[in-house]
Amino acid sequence: MKNAWRRIVAGALLCVLLSTSVWGQGAIQSAATGDRETRVGVDRSKRVRLTLRDAITLALENNRDIEVERLNVQLNEFDLRGSYGAYDPTLSTGIYYDRSRIPIANIIAGGPDGGLQTDNIVGNAQLQQRAPWHGGSFTGQFSNDRATTTNLFNALNPQYSTSLSFTYTQPLWRNREIDAPRRQIRIAKKRLDISDSQFRQRAVEIIAQVQRAYWDLVFARRDREIKVESVELAQTQLESNQRRVEAGVLAPSDVISARVEVERRTDEAEAALEAIQRAENALKGLLLQPENSEIWQSELEPTEVPEIDSSVRTPLQDAVRLAFRNRPELEQFRLRGELNKVDIDFFRDQTKPQIDLFASYRTAGLSGNIRPEENPFTAGNIALYSRINQLSQLAGLPPLDFGNGGGIPDAFLGSYGQSLVNLLRNDFRTWRFGLNITLPIRNRTAQAQLGRALAEGRQLDAQRQRTETQIEIEVRNALQAAETARRRVEAAKNSRANAELQYQSEVRKFEAGQSTNFLVLDRQNALSSARGRELRALTDYTKAAAELQRALSTTLVSNSVELKSANQHR
Repeated sequence: MKNAWRRIVAGALLCVLLSTSVWGQGAIQSAATGDRETRVGVDRSKRVRLTLRDAITLALENNRDIEVERLNVQLNEFDLRGSYGAYDPTLSTGIYYDRSRIPIANIIAGGPDGGLQTDNIVGNAQLQQRAPWHGGSFTGQFSNDRATTTNLFNALNPQYSTSLSFTYTQPLWRNREIDAPRRQIRIAKKRLDISDSQFRQRAVEIIAQVQRAYWDLVFARRDREIKVESVELAQTQLESNQRRVEAGVLAPSDVISARVEVERRTDEAEAALEAIQRAENALKGLLLQPENSEIWQSELEPTEVPEIDSSVRTPLQDAVRLAFRNRPELEQFRLRGELNKVDIDFFRDQTKPQIDLFASYRTAGLSGNIRPEENPFTAGNIALYSRINQLSQLAGLPPLDFGNGGGIPDAFLGSYGQSLVNLLRNDFRTWRFGLNITLPIRNRTAQAQLGRALAEGRQLDAQRQRTETQIEIEVRNALQAAETARRRVEAAKNSRANAELQYQSEVRKFEAGQSTNFLVLDRQNALSSARGRELRALTDYTKAAAELQRALSTTLVSNSVELKSANQHR
């Protein structure tokens, strides 16, 4: 009898303690609700509703990897523009003064005191221009010289000499079809195309990462909701058990088991909150720059839900052909092959002999002032001409003309301007044309470079074939993953619907006294797990669809993204 009373008293005390504990726990949970929703660095009063389209747009505008690839395109644009600089004309000029005094032992040199002094002011200008066709080049040169000398035999002192010449050189064999400047231009064009393709490839990869991060955040938020709902179900069951214990229709141990389940599910809900934070940070890292502090401190709220897309189902052979046609990696191999072809053509051309046809034309002008000193060759004739003219005068004959002192034409008498006039008259001209021939002996450098280029071409073929195999594997895996995820979604939906029916049935049985607290909690766990599996299956499906888009390189088209091609900048 005493043992019976002891059990009754102990049970009553246990009920009181449990009631106090549960009430206290509820108060603590109510007070700490705000703390449990607190997230580091996020003000939950600031929310940014975000569609997948908005996320992709932000990533393309702000992502640093995208910006790096965009700048690579610009760098190659500048390289292409710079390669055309080989055809920019080059103008070079020079002017200098030169004085020289040299010893002479030749009477005809005309230097007094055994020395000849010459002063020159020289000014030259030269224009060079490469022709953009067939490797030709043009050179124009204009020269000026003002010379004064102590040579008594120079009739003009100072003397102004001018000349204008034009030369055109045309390769007939080596450098005719391709030369270094044209090779550089072709290489720069191909590199620009490659960088444009790499930019598109990187954009596709970033969009695929954004899609995965976006759906991971959707999953994390919904998973948190499921776990919070699970906590609420356990809390409801705990409160129900408490009332039943107080009514004496349920054992106190069922309250303890319910409380344990509440704490376990609360722990899972807290972990789910951290998962939201991690998923949100991962998405923000793809979308935002560090200076976007306002959005970094805001909560991202995805507005889209995962759905089944029937257009994802594509026959394998069609998918492989589409991938081979769209994948930027294969386009890059094609462009690299064309780049290699440029090298092969250039180095093969360099193994040929060099035969250049050239033609030049030159015209010259001359002027100056008559030297006041007497010319030693004509000074002895002055007296003779004077006596003859005296006799001619007595005889009534006209006097003889001494000339200008040395037989210099009047057209040569004058300043620098007269020299230019004589130059433009084109009376004194020189033509020249011929061939320059250079025959390389062995030419091992060009042959080795050609051999290397040919080997690189074969290496590119092998790499392209390997990449095609990898792409087909990716397409096969992506198709299988999408199909498997679709079937998982169907199975998960059925499992979740059945779990809901089981839970509802178990609750009715418990309320009728035909079930136990353990089975109700177990059905709750099964329902929460089924909802999580359905959510995971849907999320995996959307991510598999995004991965299939990446494998087929239809990401840009599927998401209505249009990137400006680098070719439009040319």
